[in-house]
Amino acid sequence: MKESKNPNSIKNKIRKVTTRFLENVVGGKGGETKQSEIVDNDHLLADIDIGNETDSNKQDVPHSDSKNNTIQGGADIWTNHFLKFIWPNLPKRKNWRLLIDSKRPTNFDKNSLPEGLIFHFHGDDSNKTEKWLSECMGIYYLHSHYHKREHIWHYEDKFEMIFIHAYPKEMKQVVDAIPELKRLQFNTLVDEPFCNDYIATFKERVWIGNNSSDVIKDFPNYTYKVPNYYEFKYNFELQNDLIDNGKLGFASRCESRKCIHWMHGYVGYVLTGKYDFQNLKDTTTYTFPNTKFFQWNPDIHHIFMKKDFGIFHGAYFKEPFGYSIFQAVDYGKLPIIHTDWASELDYRYRASSKNEFDKAVKRIQFDSHEVRLEEFNKIKSYMKKYDYKDNWSKIIKDLLQR
Repeated sequence: MKESKNPNSIKNKIRKVTTRFLENVVGGKGGETKQSEIVDNDHLLADIDIGNETDSNKQDVPHSDSKNNTIQGGADIWTNHFLKFIWPNLPKRKNWRLLIDSKRPTNFDKNSLPEGLIFHFHGDDSNKTEKWLSECMGIYYLHSHYHKREHIWHYEDKFEMIFIHAYPKEMKQVVDAIPELKRLQFNTLVDEPFCNDYIATFKERVWIGNNSSDVIKDFPNYTYKVPNYYEFKYNFELQNDLIDNGKLGFASRCESRKCIHWMHGYVGYVLTGKYDFQNLKDTTTYTFPNTKFFQWNPDIHHIFMKKDFGIFHGAYFKEPFGYSIFQAVDYGKLPIIHTDWASELDYRYRASSKNEFDKAVKRIQFDSHEVRLEEFNKIKSYMKKYDYKDNWSKIIKDLLQR
């Protein structure tokens, strides 16, 4: 939420990002009808800028469903980056409020949020949520649900900007089109028709993926592409000796489109959610007899990524950004990626089916250490252009301050 001292400020906002500004966005293009991309995710941990044109004490409210210290995926990481690097540097940051549209997690640590940020969990007090929304001037979604939330939708006239981490239309298309995925669970509640109306209601949209998305084509006006960033921290060398042992690793959410079942039959490790992984084993013939399971916990991610595997399963369908793939390369793992991910990159180890995945594993094992290193250097060089935290912060901040 953000206070408005000028009663007419919301009317005077410049809705259009100039061509010069968008040229600074990775992959962005200026123009009223030809701009870049967006994406949207399962949770609401977004900032909602709430205010009122007639009351200078009313504010803007950011809205979100992610959980600061309870990270589940890349969208949660993006949201936490926003709260850490964007919100503290907004000139009127004290006028913003963070609405987290979920129940308070049992392990929530309020100290994981920036000092001074006023926040509220909808599950704590729905009346307070209603008060914030009724008094606010504008709503900005950092991380959204994929289905209708009546208490939020009631204030659709205040929807300003949404950061999209996944496009529901594409999520459903993948599951419907691939028989093997349709047989598996689709563990995110997705209301595609509603999401289309929902996304269209916002005055502006921002796709955070490095890959293209139909969301840009479907909503060509006032839709921008500002890819997520990844900051390389470890820069481990390629672990050829671990690749030779044939073990595989997987560290991501257990969504159907991420094809964790392709790990069946391999010796290796998975770091993911226990419920979905167990449900997959209980409802299918995939037993993963040689795969050791680790319950997802961000606190053990570093230890997990240092385990004795050299090949990383990152061949996810319709992956917007691929934070876990970036992490794998940072830890010196050689990833197998989806055929459509970073399609502009000439990369040898790709797969879009179980058969292709198995062939990619064999190709890696038969390739020389020199060939593997060449491929590793290529994908890392591609990723390095997204190691742009300072520029990313400036772009997002400028978008919010126009």
